[in-house]
Amino acid sequence: MIERRISKLKEKMREFDVDAVVLFSDSDIRYFTGVDVSGVLVVYDDAILFVSPLYFQKAKENLSDRAKESRSLDDVVEFLKSQKLKRVGLDFIKTTHRQAKAFEEFDIVDFTNQTLIIRMIKEREEINQIKRAAFAARNAFLKVYPTLKPGITEKEFADELAYQIRKAGAQKESFDIIVASGPNAAHPHHIPTDKKIEDGEFVVIDFGATVDGYNSDTTYTFLMGEKDDEKKELFNAVFYAQLYATEMIAPGRTKANEVDARVRKELAKYGLDKYFIHSTGHGVGLDVHEFPFINADSDIVLQKDMVFTIEPGIYIPNRLGIRLEHMVLVHDMDTEVIAFTPFMEIM
Repeated sequence: MIERRISKLKEKMREFDVDAVVLFSDSDIRYFTGVDVSGVLVVYDDAILFVSPLYFQKAKENLSDRAKESRSLDDVVEFLKSQKLKRVGLDFIKTTHRQAKAFEEFDIVDFTNQTLIIRMIKEREEINQIKRAAFAARNAFLKVYPTLKPGITEKEFADELAYQIRKAGAQKESFDIIVASGPNAAHPHHIPTDKKIEDGEFVVIDFGATVDGYNSDTTYTFLMGEKDDEKKELFNAVFYAQLYATEMIAPGRTKANEVDARVRKELAKYGLDKYFIHSTGHGVGLDVHEFPFINADSDIVLQKDMVFTIEPGIYIPNRLGIRLEHMVLVHDMDTEVIAFTPFMEIM
């Protein structure tokens, strides 16, 4: 167990007046135990990880007697009863109906998102892992960038980028790589196809790497061929929305929803805000999408050691899409763009 993190969780438990918290998320388990296994983590006065026989040996090697072999949730329930634990916290988003039902004889307390709140302030080692992931992804992209020319298909480019990401030292891609050209770029989560990239098209490339469990997330948009005035204006609207939103962040003072509003205000100058159909950003760490979320509903104050994306985009149906995404690390007095690449096209 990583005791300093368990201690933070116990502070949250006291706030919610619970005897125990039961966690099912693989990311939560890795964060609090340091072990990359699936299971059920029970935190009370102590902390015990219940795992299936498939993972027991690995868990025991790392956690000794704080790992228990388990074949069903009944083992977890019996353990809670044996410890006379009555008020149990569950994260309702990360707990299935079947899992929650197993604990119906206890006094269930809504503990939703409390682990994410702890995890959104990154420790130094976590920041280093995220940076390693970001540099692996960036270095991989620099390898394949020269092949981004009319005639290559979306899928060919995505497959080569995935190969280079692993070759650069990552265990895997953070998510399925998006390569979307022309009208396909109007779909934010487009799956690469055999469509060939053509002159005059915007190409959106969204990719990331995973290193030791931590992720990166970056999006570039390029324009193939001649850059006419209309396309320059569209690109610059997104570029400046990202730039101004990043520059406005005052650590300890700026709220997430203020950054989101700044992006929308800039796009509105060009009449493009109606084409911005998703939130401005999200935290990145053990999960690709975690706290803090940069959207209109989030009044979280952006603080030192948070890592999140700023990713404005516009999506004009049946025509084009443009998205620019970089990861931001908040410092004491300013912010840092992680793995900044100066070769982004400036129109």
